[in-house]
Amino acid sequence: MALNPVNKALRQKAEAEVKSTPLSPLDLTMDKVKSLVHELEVHQVELEMQNQELRETQQLLEKSRDEYSDLFDFAPVGYLIIDEKGTIVNINLTACHMLGVDRLQLKGKPFSAYLMIGDANSFFLNLRRAFSTGILENIEFIIHRKDNTNFNAQLSGTVDTNPNDNNRFCRIAMHDITEIRNMEILQVRHEDLEKENIKIEKYNLELEKVVLERTKELSEALESEKDINEMKSAFISIASHELRTPVTIIMSSVILMEKFINIGDYNKLDKHIQRIKLATTNFTSILDDFLSLEKLEKGIVRVKKETFDMFEFIRLLTEEMDSILKPEQQILYSHEGNPSTFQNQKILHNILVNLLTNAIKYSETDVVLNTINNNGELTIFVKDKGIGIPQEDQKNLFKRFFRAENVRDFQGTGLGLSIVKRYVELLGGSIEYVSALNKGSTFKIQLPERNPPLF
Repeated sequence: MALNPVNKALRQKAEAEVKSTPLSPLDLTMDKVKSLVHELEVHQVELEMQNQELRETQQLLEKSRDEYSDLFDFAPVGYLIIDEKGTIVNINLTACHMLGVDRLQLKGKPFSAYLMIGDANSFFLNLRRAFSTGILENIEFIIHRKDNTNFNAQLSGTVDTNPNDNNRFCRIAMHDITEIRNMEILQVRHEDLEKENIKIEKYNLELEKVVLERTKELSEALESEKDINEMKSAFISIASHELRTPVTIIMSSVILMEKFINIGDYNKLDKHIQRIKLATTNFTSILDDFLSLEKLEKGIVRVKKETFDMFEFIRLLTEEMDSILKPEQQILYSHEGNPSTFQNQKILHNILVNLLTNAIKYSETDVVLNTINNNGELTIFVKDKGIGIPQEDQKNLFKRFFRAENVRDFQGTGLGLSIVKRYVELLGGSIEYVSALNKGSTFKIQLPERNPPLF
């Protein structure tokens, strides 16, 4: 029977033991020989039985090793054994497949070689902490494969010591969590989409509301298209009418300034420069009023009043009107009551410019301007002895574009008095008049010294 290396070593040891204590043939009797042979036979049987048990044990160990190897290599999780330097000591086939590299090429290589550049330092810090605490907490990295693809990996493990050489190593389990992270990203995107859908639904509801409102407005606009077109025409006409006065003042002052310059009379230039400045200011003011016309029509602008001196206000106004006065024609002004009033200067200026312009235009004699400020109310009278207003035309006097029969030969748009009435209403006041053909007209305006309510 062939002896395996273990049995052979035992045989050699036994022979050496026998040689060290030899038996003398004289000491052996037949009974002793028989007894010795029996013992040897029993011992041989025992040895053969022990050999059989050893062979079976070795087979079981080999089988267990193979099973462990299969369990290690083909586990659904990647396993790595890494030393303190981060070098791969051993690795299972699952981890090799994850990395896309053969086992022989991985053993002895640094694990950090398969990490993204920015993750290597973090890995070593966590590995150092693991060798200090005995546990590698869950950490996540992006692993770079040999084929230039990546996957999200979660690492965790424990640190053990080899009893044979006292070397320490970290057993690491590596999970591919790419699908989990992708699902989380999809979940976040799904939640974002749901939020966007909610916003879109909200916007749709708001849009539907706006569409309904705009449809209603369009319907109303179409129904009042005639009025809208009239308003457009009125705006153009009003602009032409209202802006003519400051332009006339500017032009007349420029002509006079040229004349004074030619004759060397420079002392009179300052007055006309001031008139140009004032007229330009009024020009801009009128433009501002027209730009806010739509808001005024909708009644969403509150009139802002301020306290100012009537004497100074009228002085500047009459200077402004000097350029359109006819020869020997004057504006005669008088005031009663408190000289300080609480009104909107711009609107009051536009009212008086319109009334005084008409009085000067339709009269050859002086124009009378009276103001009375008592009991919180400002009353204004503008009187002329001009051509007057025919009785049959007086009912339409404040309509836009209306012009009386006896003013056809005079330049105008028929907007002046309609503008005056609108301004007076904005200030919360009232306007009335008395007129007789060829005898003249008197306009009376009453303005409260308080802010009017919103229309």
